[in-house]
Amino acid sequence: MDPAALLDLPPVVLLGIAAAVLLAYTIFGATGFGSSIVAVPLVSHVLPLTISVPLISCLDIFAATSTAWRQRRFIGWTEFRHLAPAAVIGIALGVTLLLNLPPRPALMTLGVFVTIYGTYVLSGAPRPKHVPRWLAWPIGIAGGVFSSLFGTGGPLYLVYLSSRLPDKSALRATAALMVSLSVWLRVSVFVATGVLLHAPLLLFAAGLLPVIALGMLIGSRLHARLSSGGVLRLIAVLLVVNGVTLLVRVLL
Repeated sequence: MDPAALLDLPPVVLLGIAAAVLLAYTIFGATGFGSSIVAVPLVSHVLPLTISVPLISCLDIFAATSTAWRQRRFIGWTEFRHLAPAAVIGIALGVTLLLNLPPRPALMTLGVFVTIYGTYVLSGAPRPKHVPRWLAWPIGIAGGVFSSLFGTGGPLYLVYLSSRLPDKSALRATAALMVSLSVWLRVSVFVATGVLLHAPLLLFAAGLLPVIALGMLIGSRLHARLSSGGVLRLIAVLLVVNGVTLLVRVLL
């Protein structure tokens, strides 16, 4: 699909894309992650991945960076400093593997992992209050790899951060900063390879900014109404839905 065709999509398709973006960024506003892994599969029903992934990445830059900036006083800097270097290594590794790693087994592994973890949290089983800090390295690297390959590193970051940061505001702010770091690096790759150097795609993304702002406003109000446990349960539900979605994408 030529990116120029984005400006000529039928109204019903435009409304469907806007609805998917509104849902994705409402979830992001409440939890600090989940926009790409919700929006990309939905938008990919009407747009090819070569357009939907760069498009949602553009939107993520605005959402994640603005959220991290507005909530910067809540960021868990100690956890970020341990997770970020590993994520950067993972992103670089993911770019290297992009042309060589079979995507189906990797995507299935991520889908199974986040589904099991989300189900475990929803079951009410006791969780460790603080996972060992050394797990930041394997989780950060894996999250970076999946972020480069599929734009789906957020759930892995949340698995670590939700066990290290009991405060819901710190969890949301730190997750948003991790997503911001990841998406800026990913977009840099898209720009370097020419994927994002299309004016129609950038104009289309700009037209969706009011939808993102509305979704994030709704999500922020939802976040304020939920307890820390409620936010964690919402994240767990999102992880299960994301995991199942990934498995369906692999198996179909």
